[in-house]
Amino acid sequence: MNPESVAAATSGRTTLRTIAQTIAMSIGELRRRDPVLSAVAAINAVLFGAFAVGIVLDPMVVNGEPAWLKPAKFAGSIALVCATLGWLSVHLPVDPDFRRRVSRIVGVGLLIEIVLIGGQAARGVGSHFNRATVLDGAIGGVMGVTIVVVTVAIGALAVRARNNEFDVHPAFAAGILLGIGWFVVGAFEGAAMIAIQSRVVETAEPTVPVVGWQLVGDFRLAHFVGLHALQLLPLTGYLAAVGHRRGLVDHPRRVVFLVATGYVAVLFTTAALGVAPALV
Repeated sequence: MNPESVAAATSGRTTLRTIAQTIAMSIGELRRRDPVLSAVAAINAVLFGAFAVGIVLDPMVVNGEPAWLKPAKFAGSIALVCATLGWLSVHLPVDPDFRRRVSRIVGVGLLIEIVLIGGQAARGVGSHFNRATVLDGAIGGVMGVTIVVVTVAIGALAVRARNNEFDVHPAFAAGILLGIGWFVVGAFEGAAMIAIQSRVVETAEPTVPVVGWQLVGDFRLAHFVGLHALQLLPLTGYLAAVGHRRGLVDHPRRVVFLVATGYVAVLFTTAALGVAPALV
């Protein structure tokens, strides 16, 4: 092996080692910040992998799609929500005991959700909008109540924190509060789907690539946009704060509010597109 190849191989191993160390340190920090939500995130990350294997190996189909696709999507989403909330909530100026209670409510609630969703997939039936039997209706009811409790608990964190002094840059603080607020709105769009017992008003409109959701008449797109405010807006606030400290951004809070305004416009546009066919 020539010197250039040796140097390239060494550099590659060093890079991989650095990435692995960074991931391990981040996981350790998440566990320190919120042991409950970090554990729930880890459980759902493992379940995501198991459900993904099920998609490949199990030919069972539910409502026209692989039976384990919905559990996989929910496990991935729950892992991301728990990891994000566990990472950010330490910055919220609320009583630590209150924050721990919210973590337990959210963690237990989301574990109930994924157990019920996975259990329904194992039975070969749908978990949402399914009232075929008394059991199916009861499971759907439990899931609906649980997700409302979880969402209210998360929203309560922002309400408790909003008038207190944060220990982070004001732009980052604004991003965290706005992210939680619009996440709650997105979560309640899911409750709206449950209330009308549907997620789609069938149309012949184009679909979103990869996920296959309709651009018009499908509430899932607005639901997705709202939920991911929890990642995008705090990240915007963090980057704006870093830019401000480095002299690159003069008005970091203004940047956060501008991005949030654009994001909300997208959220309401997708919500309007979702409900439009039902109003015609």
